[in-house]
Formats: sequence, structure tokens, C-alpha cells
Amino acid sequence: MRDHMTATGSRLWILLLVLAVSVVACGGSDPEPTDTAAETTSPPATDTPDGTDEPADTTTTPAEEEPPGELTTVSFAPTAPLPAYWPYYYIADPLGFYEDEGIDIEFENVQTAVQQSLLSGRLTFSGTGLDYIPQAPTLDDPPKWFMNVDRYLWVMVTLGDSEFQTAADLEGGTIGINAPHDSLDADFLMGAAGVPQGSYELIPVGEDLPALVQLEEGAIDAFVTAGAVSVAAIRDFTDTELRIIENEVAESYYNVGSMLTIDQLENDRDLAVRFGRAVARGMVWTWENPEATGRLIFEMFPESAESEEQAIRLIEAGNEANQASYEARGAMELDVYQDMVDRHADQELIDESYDASILFTNELLDEIWDFDVEAEADAARSYDG
Repeated sequence: MRDHMTATGSRLWILLLVLAVSVVACGGSDPEPTDTAAETTSPPATDTPDGTDEPADTTTTPAEEEPPGELTTVSFAPTAPLPAYWPYYYIADPLGFYEDEGIDIEFENVQTAVQQSLLSGRLTFSGTGLDYIPQAPTLDDPPKWFMNVDRYLWVMVTLGDSEFQTAADLEGGTIGINAPHDSLDADFLMGAAGVPQGSYELIPVGEDLPALVQLEEGAIDAFVTAGAVSVAAIRDFTDTELRIIENEVAESYYNVGSMLTIDQLENDRDLAVRFGRAVARGMVWTWENPEATGRLIFEMFPESAESEEQAIRLIEAGNEANQASYEARGAMELDVYQDMVDRHADQELIDESYDASILFTNELLDEIWDFDVEAEADAARSYDG
């Protein structure tokens, strides 16, 4: 995301937890209540092997086992404190995955300053969004994404029976934005579809629910909002049929990923692998059992949805939008990042393009996913607690 993310209306604020968010908790398997999470009861998690051929014992509960010696404290913050958007980071705690890796996780709230907090040492790792692309070339040793977790967040929404099928169809149309924030995202989305700036009109309409009113009244053709999770929340407050406008190029772009510094990559990669593996197991649970994930997120963060049922729907919406990241096991392609960097230059969000290989590394992924993924998936699918 960029550093211009918006809330989705007063009732939807509880869903998004947006604290003037960017665009862009402490505990182990039995978490203690903190200022960012409510006290939770840990469902059973599996003890899957790391790199062995032995089948996982799906009857064990890591929370009940002896911790593997002294835990290493890891401080982490995503680009925005939105559990329904990136549940895998959070559910890995009560499921015991961090403790399995010898990690005592501490979730920080650094607002929009995740890269700065990573570079200063306040954060061990960060979940960084696309606001990093303009910053990276200004740094001597740019930190790197080492596992992607979701796809480009922002979308444009129209009425279900609208004539506008693709972003290119909006050339000459009117797009509602929550000014001044969404103008960058609207231009980025339209640019990805090959539509030049100035060939459409951006109209400030406020947050999502006021924007919906304008859409229903025909004052705008579409409006920009924060992804499939946001659209799922909006649908809970209207009988109007809504549709996300197709934008194939933007949908292929990466969004948030786990990030480390060059020094960590060279000197402390084992900790990064262990952190990444805990998150990877959380990803498996999120996609293989969205019902359990939604219940757990709602239990940990009751303000993240209006009900358990809604929390589950939000997780399912995120899964649908981000399936490609899960299937790729967090791997990133240079061509995609290069196109994103070039697009930033085309939109004059950066002065000039640069070599996108400085942004990421895939070299830790084989070690991160070196566990019995299918056994973990079976355990997640069979869990009904």
C-alpha cells in the first residue's frame, strides 16, 4: 500500500483499524493481552517437521510442549495495523508457530514508518508496502522484501450492471476518490491499464459509504477503495450489487511483503528464515481454513469486524484477491517489480526508473517453506475449533 490509505466510513472503521494509515502484542502460543490484541484462547496447532520426510503429528499442540530453550524477541509491524488484511502474521502467535521457531513476537504500531523503524533497529522485521518503491533508490543499502504476502491492494468499484468492465473503459469517465489520498492510487490504477492522466475526471466524494451514495445516484462511474476486503465490508451495508472493475496488470502487482536489512540477510538469515516459516504456516492456515482464521482474528481483535461471521467473510475476500501470492509461496518476479518501478516513473511518482532487483530476494524461500506443507494444510482443514 501507499502512504495514503483511507478508512471506509465511520461504521467500517472498526473493520479496517485505519489510523491515518499509509498506502501504501506480545506473546507466544498463549498470548497475554496487550494494547494491540485482546486475550485469546489458543486453538491446537500442528508440529510439522522442518525438512524431514516424517509425517507431521497432527495430534500435538505446540502450545503444550516445552519451549525450545530461550526465545529470541522479534519486533514486527506491518505497513498498517489491519489484522483482517494480513491475518497470517497475527494468527501465527496463538497457534504457537513463532514459539516453535524460538521466537517471542512483539507486534509494534509504528504508524507509517515501517522502513524507518526497520533501519533504526526498532523493528526486527517489517511488513512493508509499496511506499518503499520511491524510497529504495535513496538508500545506500536498501532493505529487501524476502517473502511477498499479498497483491496490489487498491481497486475501483462500480455498480453490478455498469457498462464499465475494465479500467480502460473508464477513459472519459468520472472516478470518486477520498481526496487527496486516492488520487495517486486512481492514477496508478488507470496508468496500469494504459489510460493517460487527464483523460478521466477525479471527483472528491469522501470515504467509502458517501462514495457509494454518489455511485448509486449516478454522480460518478466508479470509486477507489482499499481492496477486496474493503469491498466485502461495504457489501454488508448495502443491497446494491457492486463489482470490482477488472485491471489485469494492477492485479499482478505485489503489495506487502516481509522485509529485512542487508546486514540481516548476510549475518542473521537464520532468524529471518525462522520468522518467515512461522508466517508461512500462518499463510497455510489462512488459506486452508478461513473460518478458523476469521474466528481467531475476531477473538484477538474484536474491533476488526462487527461479528465473527463478518470477520470470516473478510478473510475469504482477502484469500480470493491474494491467491497468487499463496500459490507462489511468496516468491517474487523481477519483471513484475520492474514494471511497477517503471510505472512509478511514468506516473512521475519517482524522478526516473531504476533496477528493481535492489528491492527483493527469493534466496530464503526454500528454507522458509522447508516444512511439511501438506500436513500443515491437512491440520488446518481438519481443525473445527
